[in-house]
Amino acid sequence: MTVELQFFPQRHPIHRLSGEMKREFNKAQQTILSVAFPDAFSFCERVFSDLKLAITPPAEMKNTPAAAVADRELANLVTLFDGMLRSANIPDSARRMHADNLSRRAQLIRAFDCPDTVLDWVTTKVVQIIADLPKTAADIEVGRNPGDVLDPYLLAANQALLCEGDFKQAISATVTHKALMILEGLMGHLHEEVIGRMRGNVRNPEPRSDNAEILDFIFNPFPGADVVQPPLHNGDCLRMHQIKSKTGTLNSSGGKRLAEQMRQLRMAYPGVELYSHSLVGNTLRGHRSMGGMLRVEPSLIVQVGQTSFRVLTGSASGAELLVRVYQTAFELAANQTGYSVETMTRAIAKTFMERAEAEGEGYLEAVVHQSTRGDAANLDSRTYTGGRNRV
Repeated sequence: MTVELQFFPQRHPIHRLSGEMKREFNKAQQTILSVAFPDAFSFCERVFSDLKLAITPPAEMKNTPAAAVADRELANLVTLFDGMLRSANIPDSARRMHADNLSRRAQLIRAFDCPDTVLDWVTTKVVQIIADLPKTAADIEVGRNPGDVLDPYLLAANQALLCEGDFKQAISATVTHKALMILEGLMGHLHEEVIGRMRGNVRNPEPRSDNAEILDFIFNPFPGADVVQPPLHNGDCLRMHQIKSKTGTLNSSGGKRLAEQMRQLRMAYPGVELYSHSLVGNTLRGHRSMGGMLRVEPSLIVQVGQTSFRVLTGSASGAELLVRVYQTAFELAANQTGYSVETMTRAIAKTFMERAEAEGEGYLEAVVHQSTRGDAANLDSRTYTGGRNRV
């Protein structure tokens, strides 16, 4: 079945994409807010329906564009839905809860055509990563890299300076820090996938060619881009986006490599707009790779924070749309796994204390010995063999 792309010139190279990618482009064009909901009435109707509330929105909303409601921030949505619930004679005891739930759902519907599918995907990813969070003393003593051992001197500083001398609190802070580092590694991958699933966007899949940097219209059509936006209205241009969490994520060499990929995209797709985004930040000041990227590809548009979210989501409340799916998914994952830093801290601190008592020394001394003592042959390059055969 032939897939026709909207809003592209007849001879544009985009027509060389695979049928699967063309269908993704069509889906993105058909699920934008103004197409999915002709007015605010139909948008609110969907919100009430999803939460199984038999309430009809005010008739005057039929004369209001959906964005007038859908793009509001959470606090304003709560006020709006609270008024509708009050008009429907919902008791005060239940109204606040319903207004909160409706507002959350409204932001999810604004962001995604199928919110529950995205929530299930994100929740599954978070549950998987929770399996890697610290649960035992061994999990904080040594990381995945055998050389990444618990630093007893930082632990001493943590205990004395930050935790009022409380060893258990110091362990809790260490567990939390380790967990946050693991979660930070997850966030970048989540951003690319979740924003790629938002209305009007297409997630650029991982390349299926041998060389991820070589453009191939079928197997690797957008090397360097994480998210692609087809034209959503006649006269719009094709946009391609590279997404990072913060401005410091890319170093200068990584930024140069990205800019070279973006230059390749500009040459392959006439009229394309190219973007590099840092989602978390409120200034480009201190951007480590912007200057180098712009020297390689001057047409690249570098953005941060709210400006990035506005382009990526089409909404002035785009940052809230992203946090809403994460907040909901994290709550679901927490309920499923029952992971608790406090619970893990008790077990880990107990292990350290029992080991120290068995060895007849203090807690910190036990950590010092664990983090610095090992097989003598592995502590000196003259005797260390590692994965090499000894000559």
